[in-house]
Amino acid sequence: MPVFDFKRLKRTLMIYRVVQAMLVGLLLFMAYNFQQLFALLGRPERFMTSIISAIVCQLILVYPVYRLAWRDAGIEVEGCAVGISTEQLAALRKKRLLGDLWKFCVVAFFVTFVALAPDVKKAAVAPLVLSITIFAFLLTCLTYFQCFNFSAKKRMKDAV
Repeated sequence: MPVFDFKRLKRTLMIYRVVQAMLVGLLLFMAYNFQQLFALLGRPERFMTSIISAIVCQLILVYPVYRLAWRDAGIEVEGCAVGISTEQLAALRKKRLLGDLWKFCVVAFFVTFVALAPDVKKAAVAPLVLSITIFAFLLTCLTYFQCFNFSAKKRMKDAV
């Protein structure tokens, strides 16, 4: 049975908690700003529409995000084993790069979608689409970090 040193992983989990707190703050800030914007545009009901739509989008993405977080947590726990060989380290590095590529693709999609969204002057529904996209992105990020923390704690407990 291998021996594990979870010091680095516990530090990562602490950093992820701080990031989650910052993302919740950003989510609240963006919600307040979009609520003000929709009130100024005379369409306050669109705020609730954007929140509900973002939650639906996030619910669609929960399972793939959970699977990615479970996989990433497994890789991190495996990497905490004491005395692993260089071949095993290379294999873990390759798995990490693949997971990072998936995360980069998701972030690139959301950033591109937000950057290419039309201006309010060109399309009347632009703030609605933009708010749904930003809320869905923030909720998806929060879901990933929550799932990673849950998966890592569970795997750490099972490994000991």
